[in-house]
Formats: sequence, C-alpha cells, structure tokens
Amino acid sequence: MTDGIPDGEAMRDALRRMAGTAADTARPPDLGDLSHRARRRRVRSVAAAGLVAAAMVAVPVGVGVTAAPTREPRLAAPAPTAPAAQAPVPSPSGPADVPPTATASARTTETGGPIQPATEPTIGTRQVKLFLLREQAGQRCPQIVAVTREVPARSVAREALRALLDGPTPADRAAGLTSAFDGDAHRFRYLKLDGTNARADFTDLDGILAPDDSCEKTKLLEPMRRTLEQFGWITQARFSVRGDQRAFYVGILHDQVPD
Repeated sequence: MTDGIPDGEAMRDALRRMAGTAADTARPPDLGDLSHRARRRRVRSVAAAGLVAAAMVAVPVGVGVTAAPTREPRLAAPAPTAPAAQAPVPSPSGPADVPPTATASARTTETGGPIQPATEPTIGTRQVKLFLLREQAGQRCPQIVAVTREVPARSVAREALRALLDGPTPADRAAGLTSAFDGDAHRFRYLKLDGTNARADFTDLDGILAPDDSCEKTKLLEPMRRTLEQFGWITQARFSVRGDQRAFYVGILHDQVPD
C-alpha cells in the first residue's frame, strides 16, 4: 500500500474474498429445505381457505335465521261431522194380540210370558161370563147380572174383558140389561198377569160415569173384577190408569188402593 492506497496485490486479494463471499451467497438453495417450506405454505393456504369457506357458509345461515319471517301457526280445518244416524221410526202397529195404545213396556210384559196356564185351550172359542147391570126399583145402585158370550180361547181372560168393555148387545138391551161401558174397548191397554194376580190397565175412563154418580164400585169395579176372577188361575184382579193404581181407586172410585 502506498500513500494510504492499497497496492495492486492487496486489491486483488480483497476482490477474491468478495467474489468468494458472493459465490457462497449465490450458491443454489437446498432442495429439501425448499420442499419443506412449500409444504408449510400449502398447509397454511388450505387452512386459510377452509376458514374462508366456513365463514362464507356460516354467514348465509346466520342471515337466513335472522331474516326468515315468523309464520303464524296454521290451524287444521275441522273435520266434517257425519250426520247423526236417524232413529228408526217405530211401526204404528203393535203385536197382533196387544192394543195399539199399549206402551212398549206393556208390550214386553204382555208378550214376554204366558198370559194363561199352558193347560188352557188356545184354539177355537170359549163360553165366558160377562157381568152387566139391571136397574132395580127403589134401589140406588143397579143389580149385577151375568150373561154369556163366546170369545176366542186364546188369551181368554183378556178377550172376556174386552167383550165387557164393548157393552151390551141389542139382545141384552132388549132384556133390560145395561152397562157403564159402551164401545170402550179402545180404552184398554193391557192385561198383566203375575202368578195368580191380574192387573188391567186403561188409557182413561173419563166420562164413563156422570160426575154425581155414587155407584162407582157397582158400575165399574165389580163387573170388571168378576169378569176376570171367573177364571180359576186369577185369584185377584186389580186395575190402573196408565200404570197408576191410585188414579183408578182414588181418582175414580174415591176409595183407597187395596193392599
């Protein structure tokens, strides 16, 4: 070096050192290191892409939840109601051996069992007694007189009572016989037998006797009672109006219901 300026040899040494350093610096990178760095970048890229995709999916869902309008609950229309089954119209005609005015319970009782002993005939006709009235001079109440009739053998006690309610025949009237009954069989409802007890029921007995007639038992009770009790299987005959014995014994006879 001369006068503070490096000589040629020193300059060349410095240049060689700088060239070596530059060569070292310019040396190609290690391939393994580059591969490792590339894998790390891909992992970071994939993770970042996943986060972005998740964010993109989450945002619409969130927006959909908050932006969806609230719907009112929709009520189902009521089911149509099927028309109620119409009750069958009862036939106006009852059993052949029951009056049309008899109630359903009376029909059941009337047809639910025998109305006379099995030993009694049921074919043809039978001769029975009916009890009519004959006025007596000087007597307040009439005399009770028996006459004979032919009635069906089937349900003979009931047929005898109906014949009594029909009233006297022209021949009876010609003989001076009368009755409180005259064409009143339509008032009869049923004859109920309970062992040896019988009860005859009526729709009404209005107008049979005059309001001031005091011979109720002679004109009403006795002819019916004797007509029914002539049969050996009936020991006691009772009577009622629409099932009420008081209506007959108290309301019509002005008496009390027998024990």
